[in-house]
Amino acid sequence: MAIRKKAAKKAAKKTVKKAAGKAKAAKKVAKKPVRKAAKKARRTTHRSSTGKKLYAKRDAKGQFKDIQTYARAHAADLRKKSKTETAAAKKTVKKAAKKAAAATAKGVKKAAGATRRTVAKAKQTASQAIRKTAVTVRKATTQVERAAEQAVQATAQAVDQAAQKVDEAVSGAADQAVEKVG
Repeated sequence: MAIRKKAAKKAAKKTVKKAAGKAKAAKKVAKKPVRKAAKKARRTTHRSSTGKKLYAKRDAKGQFKDIQTYARAHAADLRKKSKTETAAAKKTVKKAAKKAAAATAKGVKKAAGATRRTVAKAKQTASQAIRKTAVTVRKATTQVERAAEQAVQATAQAVDQAAQKVDEAVSGAADQAVEKVG
């Protein structure tokens, strides 16, 4: 009897475990939304009476939908891009745009620095030229002043000499007039 009790207990445990497992599976199924996978349109190849390769395009139910030439269908396939290709292309474009923007920013910074240096150099050159011009103007002014002083002195000497000659001529003429009169 003890053996029968053990067997009964074991069977009861198994049944409980099975029921619990089924409940868990039911919960999992209830959680997941039911998705129907859309079947890809299938194509069957044929040959036309002229020997061209043809595609018989089927719909999801398997019925013929359209008959296309292989060349036209192949060209259409090549024109279509998959989502991954499109995403990869977008990523590449974004990356290239980001790289170009960084390069442009770097170039602008470089150009701004070069412009600043050029402007500073131009300021320095201009101030040096102004200083040199000021020195040249001062020298020229000094030379003009000296020349004017020399001209005034020379004129004064010439006037003095002329005055002396006039005095001598007047006194000589007076002496001659006195001699003739007397």
